[in-house]
Amino acid sequence: MLSINNLSVELKSPDNPFIILRDVSFRLKKGEILGIAGESGSGKTILAKTILNLIRKPVVKTAGSIFLDEKELKDEKDFAGIRGNRVSMIFQNPTGSLNPVFTVGAQITEAILAHNPNIKKKEAWERAVSLLSEVEIPHPAERMNSYPHQLSGGMNQRVMIAIALSCDPEVLIADEPTTALDVTIQQQIILLIKKLNIEKKLSVIFITHDLGLLTRIADESCIMYAGEILERLGAKDLKENRMRHPYTRALKDCIPAIGDKRQYLNTIKGTITFNGASFDNKCVFADRCERKTERCVREKPEFRDGFSCFNPL
Repeated sequence: MLSINNLSVELKSPDNPFIILRDVSFRLKKGEILGIAGESGSGKTILAKTILNLIRKPVVKTAGSIFLDEKELKDEKDFAGIRGNRVSMIFQNPTGSLNPVFTVGAQITEAILAHNPNIKKKEAWERAVSLLSEVEIPHPAERMNSYPHQLSGGMNQRVMIAIALSCDPEVLIADEPTTALDVTIQQQIILLIKKLNIEKKLSVIFITHDLGLLTRIADESCIMYAGEILERLGAKDLKENRMRHPYTRALKDCIPAIGDKRQYLNTIKGTITFNGASFDNKCVFADRCERKTERCVREKPEFRDGFSCFNPL
């Protein structure tokens, strides 16, 4: 469905240039939910925006290709033809992404009319009401006249999903759609995305920093660190702790278990680093890895058998 091949993105700044994405490759199958997880600063959001060509200078794509249904997307004309229509995105912070001075109904109908200029406003309005009902907002006709500040964070997230679905896309990119929502609303949003995935055969890229969420929604998951994919594993492997890369295990160990009586939460020592030329011949996670050897700091591991590590678990 969607193919990303050796994608690299850099920040071309004279003061502090660095690599945001380095040689990222993955495939999204039709009807699959692919999870992408990693710490803040791993490059997850830039990856999502690059797929839709929403990055702007000084952030530039320096290498790689993006294919949708085996057709390469090369220039802005290609991306404009699929953006919203075939590939849609839910951005972080739904309340901040909606315009506070327009009703949610006006914002949904605007998205519908932008991609379907030949339909009448009345039809677009009826379609918007139907979308609000589809994303399980109660009393959808009444909610059309509500402003974002009159709705809860969970309701605003549903509105964002309705806007993303307004043109029947084939691929939905959900960028941390449950951030800042309480756990009960998180579960509702996850169930909604899974329902849309099943009923519409919608392919989903689900971005999060929480591996616990991925065990509940993703068919496969890619684990990112400092702009590189370090491991790809199936849902069963993640759920049963059958990961091979030390970073994936470290992320999983940071999740507190029910009944866990530890005084302190587990953390990964150190902080995430900027990727650059110094990591051309070095594992990007070596400085924080408890399993590193001399080889890790003088040679870059290849991504092979689903992970890139010289000393896997």
